[in-house]
Amino acid sequence: MTGSAPAPGKAASVLAAQADALLSAAAFIGQAGLAGLAGLTIAVADDQITILVPRTLPPAARITMVTALAAAIGAPAPACTTIGTWTQISTTGTIGGHPARVSASIDPQDTAG
Repeated sequence: MTGSAPAPGKAASVLAAQADALLSAAAFIGQAGLAGLAGLTIAVADDQITILVPRTLPPAARITMVTALAAAIGAPAPACTTIGTWTQISTTGTIGGHPARVSASIDPQDTAG
């Protein structure tokens, strides 16, 4: 193994930031009424929250959900990035004081919904 482990104090502060971000994300998901949405993915790295809208939703519903979540986190209108036939719609705002990104991917061959 190469490299060194972070100092105990640094590791504890990183874990504390992640735990706080995760608690903020969980509270947001509950308040937004999304707790029962199958396939919704929440990830936390450092203190940044990432919410991925599930591909099980039809493409139009994914766009609608990202747009609604953008408004809920005080983010600007989502932007689309297209590579070939694949599109990512995403935006960045804040949840509980933590940077947060909401996104969904769309492929024209998606048959969800």
